[in-house]
Amino acid sequence: MLKRTRSLLLLTLALVLLCTAASASVPYRTFTLGVDGDLVQTQAAYEPVRTMTRFGEETLKNPADMRLGPDGNLYIADDGNNRILVITQSGDFVKAIGDKKTLKSAQGVFVDDDLNVFVADEKGRAVVVFSPEGEVIREYTRPTNTPLFGENAAFKPNKLVLDKRGNLYIASVGNTNGIVQLSPVGDGEFLGYYGANQSRVNWLTAIRRRILSEEQLKMQADVVPTSVKNLAIDEKGMVYTVSEAENAALRRLNVAGSNTLTPDYNVERTTAVSVNSHGSIFTASKDGNIMEYTSEGSTLFLFGATDTGDQRVGTFKSVTGLVVTDEYNVFVLDEILNSVQVLAATEFTDLVHQAFTLFQDGKYAESKVPWTEVLRMNSLFTYASTGLGEALYREGNFDLALSSFRNGGNRKGYSDAFWELRSDWLHRNLGVILLWIIGIAVVLKIAGIIDRKTHFLAPVRTVKGKIGDIGFLKKVGWCFTMMRNPFDCCYGIKREKRSSIPAAVCVVVIFFILQVVNKYFSGFLFKTVQEGEYELLRDAVMTFGAFLLLTICCYLVCTIQEGEARFRDIFIGSAAALTPMIIALPIRLLLSNVLTFNEDFFLTLVDVVAYGFTAVLIILELMYLNDYSMKKTLGIIIVTLFTVLVTVALLFVVYVLIGQLVDFVSSIYGEVVYRFVRKV
Repeated sequence: MLKRTRSLLLLTLALVLLCTAASASVPYRTFTLGVDGDLVQTQAAYEPVRTMTRFGEETLKNPADMRLGPDGNLYIADDGNNRILVITQSGDFVKAIGDKKTLKSAQGVFVDDDLNVFVADEKGRAVVVFSPEGEVIREYTRPTNTPLFGENAAFKPNKLVLDKRGNLYIASVGNTNGIVQLSPVGDGEFLGYYGANQSRVNWLTAIRRRILSEEQLKMQADVVPTSVKNLAIDEKGMVYTVSEAENAALRRLNVAGSNTLTPDYNVERTTAVSVNSHGSIFTASKDGNIMEYTSEGSTLFLFGATDTGDQRVGTFKSVTGLVVTDEYNVFVLDEILNSVQVLAATEFTDLVHQAFTLFQDGKYAESKVPWTEVLRMNSLFTYASTGLGEALYREGNFDLALSSFRNGGNRKGYSDAFWELRSDWLHRNLGVILLWIIGIAVVLKIAGIIDRKTHFLAPVRTVKGKIGDIGFLKKVGWCFTMMRNPFDCCYGIKREKRSSIPAAVCVVVIFFILQVVNKYFSGFLFKTVQEGEYELLRDAVMTFGAFLLLTICCYLVCTIQEGEARFRDIFIGSAAALTPMIIALPIRLLLSNVLTFNEDFFLTLVDVVAYGFTAVLIILELMYLNDYSMKKTLGIIIVTLFTVLVTVALLFVVYVLIGQLVDFVSSIYGEVVYRFVRKV
């Protein structure tokens, strides 16, 4: 026993030391997206290798941008020293291009295939082109050959990229019209604005645009779109832009300037972007949050941390440049620390990239091995589950693919795999199902004929009649006549007392149960809550509270408007109006477990019919019970909804005041107790 205890203590100590060592080498946590779209922690994807602050005898001063040249060297826009510093990936000095005479502000840099260096000179308001030897061979200034550029449009080049045709894409500070596109012909022919960010248009913005002048609109931050912060371009000529606004944090623009990428997760204040030949996209925020996306915009990793003053390797103060090589070495440029930090992919990340590359190359069987190993190392890595599911799907192993897609939260893949499994099942069993349906129909027909002659089903009819004669069940059943004949149902409720409040409560309880079952037991494709998440108390408060609040407010409004209905009448009638939902919910539950995304319009149809039918019954119920006209009934409903909103607002205010009162009393009580204890 003592030996086991010692072994356990040694093992625990080893794990603690291992975790401490790992924590010391990686000063940040790494996250990926979970099934529900939230960030979940995973193994370190990239670990800091080194920090480069001195390159031979040279240092950086407020560097603003960094690019990887075709020669494999890093080109850094060293703004504080008015130059472009060229270094190797290991940090050796190669050369410096430009000086104070040729550059006023080196804010952006790009290198073409001939090793010509394009520099965005913001203060000089020009793009300066240097030869590989460092000689100025050309300048692009503000376009003057066309009025399309705009008289007041700013031309302050900040970042730039070049496509294979030689066209320049320039991000200009303060120009919200979009990226300035210049042709290499002549003095730089203006080809137009390209890929402008969109402003956030909401109802408040729409009102502002109608009543404010242009000068006033310029003062509204949510009306004017943000300018592009940084650019990158891939081998196919697709331009990637990042902006500090969350709604335009990362975009991929085609030739027409349309966005073709919608990332599943964004970070704010994005300032740098880089793309390697594998199609992997990396972005970095100002404070050092680095994200890796697949070419489809799926989030692989989020890592990085802000330097709080301890200057640990792997922490950043102000990221302005980002370069990712084909070997997944990440170079991060920091303008405050005046450094280039190098991060290298871990073994776990290499496995992810290996599997992803094999899958992209069409080697689905080979990709299963690394995907499986990734899941062995981290079962919560949802992208690996999706990748494994895709590989299994391509092999035709739809059953296992279905399970993998579900583990990865990939509803589209799950729908495709379920479609194939369902089609295969129907092909094998459709004949048997039809035979069963025909057989049951024949048996029922024969039983009816025999019953008419022998009356052998008389006991069953007797039991059914006795059940139907139970008073409470008859009152519950009367609510369901609302769907067939609303006028007769309302007349029975109001004049004949054919139903009661307990019966109406029973109908509402049935509605609540079916609603809860639908919410938590719908098919995976159409479920709106996370697996294993249950909020029954909240559901009960929302359902019964909303029903009771609406009923009370409606009764009060009807009373003021000389309505004839009593509270019991409106309560029972409102419960009876829910019967279409009670009929529709089981149908919806069944369909949600057998349909795919290809047939989701059936669910939409059920919802539209159920909600629409219920709304019509509510209108007719109030009209018949109160002897209103249709016009007056619609007015009553509008006033009722307004009353509900006011009541909810008042309840919220009361809740806040009670909370503050409780805190105040608790503070006084604590102070009294504290002073009493001190005196004692």
